[in-house]
Amino acid sequence: MSAEKLVYFDKLVFKKPKDFSFFLTASVYNFSFWFNGKRLLVPLEDAIIVLADLGSEIEARVYVSKNRRLEGVDGLGKIVEHVLGLVENLTEFYGIVAKDPLLSPSLETLYGMHIRASQPWIASVIGVCQQNASFRQGWKMFYNFIRVFGKRVSVEGIETYVPPSPSNINENSMDMLLDAGLGYRAKTVVALAKLFAGKQHLNGFDVGSEELEGELLSIRGVGEYTSRLALALSLRDYSKPPIDRWLRRIVAEVYKIDEKSVEREYTRVWGRWSALAALYTTVALDAEPLTKALERIRAGRLRPDPSKISPLTLWKHL
Repeated sequence: MSAEKLVYFDKLVFKKPKDFSFFLTASVYNFSFWFNGKRLLVPLEDAIIVLADLGSEIEARVYVSKNRRLEGVDGLGKIVEHVLGLVENLTEFYGIVAKDPLLSPSLETLYGMHIRASQPWIASVIGVCQQNASFRQGWKMFYNFIRVFGKRVSVEGIETYVPPSPSNINENSMDMLLDAGLGYRAKTVVALAKLFAGKQHLNGFDVGSEELEGELLSIRGVGEYTSRLALALSLRDYSKPPIDRWLRRIVAEVYKIDEKSVEREYTRVWGRWSALAALYTTVALDAEPLTKALERIRAGRLRPDPSKISPLTLWKHL
């Protein structure tokens, strides 16, 4: 089945904040069908937004299905600002980074990097794919999920994918989810799809953090790690760190504390930026397996290595 060719609808222009890196923000945790090194594609249910760095400005070209007509682009402008983090002020965060023994060496390298936001449904799927999985395993699962269930479209000569809406996933999707490599996580994704399809307001960027967290934790197979990662990757709520075995061991090593004290100490140091610090840590250490990450910490190799398949280079390989 050929990709649907989307048609041009309108254009938006944003002033680029002084401390904002378009390239880093577009690169981190991305795939080649959404970023090619220059153009960043933001897929939404109603549109594909093609973003380009113009120096002092960011241009956003909006494309839609030929049978779809949007009322206007004002609402899309707020979505783009949220997705890219254009109104996110990281001054306080970088002040803490500058004093941190783990992240300070990579401050200059990662300065201006914002984590792109995804709709809560997609952020939740990412969280599930990361359960008990290495960086490569988890993101390969999500890559397969998008390619198997996403809608193929063409925009500006690029074939890409619009992620599936939750209504597209149900019990009949189980075999395809298993083929995509999700394993036991397939049941959880089906349950999440049912939740988001039944309560569509949960999939908006304006849903409250407490409500979304409560609903996610009601799903069997979703725990604190997954729900906190979803909050960070969708609503930019970084107040609760998604702590897994990898991060717990690394924090205990760096801060010289007992593993049982990790969350208390981590939130004391990072406060409302705790989850963002966790995400920056995965980038700084190239999301290396735990043993290698600890070796790098002890050797003082605390900057991302551009030669590795990592959160910053994933788009070059997948």
